[in-house]
Amino acid sequence: MSFQRFFVQPAAPEYAETFRAYRNYFEDLASCIGGYYGVADSLVAGVHDAVLAHVRTVRINRKPLTKSSRQLIGDCLCKSWSRLHRIERELADPWTFDEEVNGWLPNHCYYAAYYGVLAYAAASRQSIPRDHRTALNLIAKEIGRGLLPYPWSASCSDGPDTAAITYDGFSTLVGSVHVLSTPDPGTTENRLGMLLRTTRQKDLERLYAQERQRKPAPGRIRRNVSRQMKERIAAKTEATTLFDVLYRLRRKVDYHDADALVLGADHEMDARRLAEGLAIVTNATVAALEALIAAYCGPAELTSMTDAYLRKRSAAPASTLGVRARSWAARSKGVTLSQG
Repeated sequence: MSFQRFFVQPAAPEYAETFRAYRNYFEDLASCIGGYYGVADSLVAGVHDAVLAHVRTVRINRKPLTKSSRQLIGDCLCKSWSRLHRIERELADPWTFDEEVNGWLPNHCYYAAYYGVLAYAAASRQSIPRDHRTALNLIAKEIGRGLLPYPWSASCSDGPDTAAITYDGFSTLVGSVHVLSTPDPGTTENRLGMLLRTTRQKDLERLYAQERQRKPAPGRIRRNVSRQMKERIAAKTEATTLFDVLYRLRRKVDYHDADALVLGADHEMDARRLAEGLAIVTNATVAALEALIAAYCGPAELTSMTDAYLRKRSAAPASTLGVRARSWAARSKGVTLSQG
């Protein structure tokens, strides 16, 4: 195969900075997750270990699953794992990597997390969300309870402007970092804080715009949104988390401007850096949700579900689903992979 495949059109100037910003965000976050929980085959088991240890500080009442709830959890996890499986296949071989993958990859990343949240809702015996905002609000509340470690613990609240936004779940957040600067472990929390903040500001602006569309008062042509009203809207809006970031990116490629994540890359390997960062963050996020589910229903249930998926889809033992199956099977026997 010709090496010319790796030399493509340079980045479109109007998209270059946007692409670099997102690439830096997710490459930095993926490196942070790898540093905390492991890389490659050790990542999933490392996240399982950390989350299960973390939730021991929170009171969880484990109860046997009913047949219907077991079926619902299994169905939702299968949808989540199918998205992970698709992502993994796209990134498995650098020679067949499609530089346009970033035009649809955020959709699969978000839905992998979304169906994981639905499965968690069923396991924790909460009402199953019927729309995206309800699902995002549910996981934000659970994060507020302290159920997940960093970086999923990180959130921002309040508003309406930057100065009024507050942060939670960070340890060393001190300021901002330029979005185009090279990712560095010393500024990882600041970069994530900025990503959450800009995501919240976009969500709030959308809510303010919806308020302006409401019928104006008699004698007025348009409805104004005062600062006091903005503050009330911001106060009622759930905290913004990493799940909101994945939703924002999914909406960007589905409804707004997918070209920014495709035409903004300098070359194919540049595009792959963003794709790999997204894949790592998503894989770890789904693993974190699995561990929360196991905290409610026990690892044996996850063992059964992963085994069933592997039999149905014929996923390779070395795949991310194979790694999951081994992790839960070990836990069902009272050991963890990280302990050998």
